[in-house]
Amino acid sequence: MPTGPMPPTKRTTGAPERRLLAQGCERLKLRLSEGQLDALWLHAQHLSRWGRRINLTSVLDPEQMIVRHVLDSLSVSPYLRGARLLDIGSGGGFPGLPLAIAHPDMQTVLLDSRRKKAEFLGHVAARIDLPNVAVARERIEKYRPDRKFDTHVARAVGPVQRLVEQTAPLCSAGSRLLIMKGRSPEAEVDALRHDGIRNATVVELRVPFLDAERNLVVIEF
Repeated sequence: MPTGPMPPTKRTTGAPERRLLAQGCERLKLRLSEGQLDALWLHAQHLSRWGRRINLTSVLDPEQMIVRHVLDSLSVSPYLRGARLLDIGSGGGFPGLPLAIAHPDMQTVLLDSRRKKAEFLGHVAARIDLPNVAVARERIEKYRPDRKFDTHVARAVGPVQRLVEQTAPLCSAGSRLLIMKGRSPEAEVDALRHDGIRNATVVELRVPFLDAERNLVVIEF
């Protein structure tokens, strides 16, 4: 069984946020090694340092960062498919980096068009030592990789219908698009069905320690 990335040199298991992270992963039924938990925690620490400088996130409280970003990202784990994952508009690395850490057998590409954010993603992937992660600096509508992806995931990147239109050229038969949303996106999904996209469903996500509505749009191609 893969043990994930190398842990950072300084063990941080005593930090309350690190313990919260471990408890949350258990509730999500993710069996992660100490090295993987350390890597998730290290990503959050880097985000906290860089976030103030390049507007990566408005969530800077360590516990809220673990819950609202890391555990929220990991909550889509049961819906991943195949061996290649594309994170569209990755920003601070969510959900792509936590998913890549938790699923080291998946080859993951973090896509973002903004230079500073792409630099941050590359920095973190190198510091944590994630050989299964690559960073691409490009807009989704212009991105044309050499190989197709099995799963495409997006979080907080705009309307569902626009994202489907932008992603469709990248999808092949059997691939899946996962769109993370807050409040129920049933109206957006109904509009997709009206336009002829029938293989779209909405599932409720349960994020440990988060008292807020979270939903996932799952679209099969």
